[in-house]
Amino acid sequence: MDRTNETYFADVVSNELLTPHMRRIVFAVDGWTSSGIADEWVRLFFPSPGGEDAALPVSQGKGWSFPDGVPREGRWYSVRAIDGARLTIDIVVHESGVAAAWAATAEPGSRIAITGPDGRYGADVAVDWELIAADMTGLPAALRILAELPAGRRAIAVLEVQDAADEQPVNSAADVEVRWLHNPQHGHAPSLLPAAIRDLRWLDGSPYVWMSAEAAATRDIRSFARRDKKVPNGCAHVVGYWSMRRNTAR
Repeated sequence: MDRTNETYFADVVSNELLTPHMRRIVFAVDGWTSSGIADEWVRLFFPSPGGEDAALPVSQGKGWSFPDGVPREGRWYSVRAIDGARLTIDIVVHESGVAAAWAATAEPGSRIAITGPDGRYGADVAVDWELIAADMTGLPAALRILAELPAGRRAIAVLEVQDAADEQPVNSAADVEVRWLHNPQHGHAPSLLPAAIRDLRWLDGSPYVWMSAEAAATRDIRSFARRDKKVPNGCAHVVGYWSMRRNTAR
């Protein structure tokens, strides 16, 4: 069930540079509960340029209103991990954007607003193996999915980062084959994921395909999975998290 019309205050507990191009922020959020979906996401509402205090927005269909009348920009982010009332969210480090700018200087005690979760991960029917693919924006969700796979499950993970220093440990009880792709122009040049996935030797049996990355890359693989590999709609969740053409995050 989509709970993204719920809103909560989120207070920064810690903020650290995880890799050269990924920052990890842990929030304390009272009353927030997980959807239980491995790729669940939330919307974060960042401070306005005027520096007003955080305020809980009210959903207005596709938009949001704030009790003090001052709008705050919102961005969608995956929940990397949950520990009681604490949520871990990883934010890509780059040269522009309201989220990256806020994350670069947010200190413990800083407060923003956050929504309830929603997610898509999960096949409609039993499958034999999984293909999990992501660029830097989808990496937090991909790593959480892999971490929650059960023993006995087979999976291939194709993960695109800027360079080797941005690789992270892949912890999973499943039998996972991991392929890292290094794209020094990540965010400024086409993704390496489509070519890598097209060249991949797919395992036998029925697959489940999950991918989150730049919009053009996901369109390519969505078409490839459904037309070339005949993956049913209910066994493929391929989502564009951002657009290089518009340079906007999901």
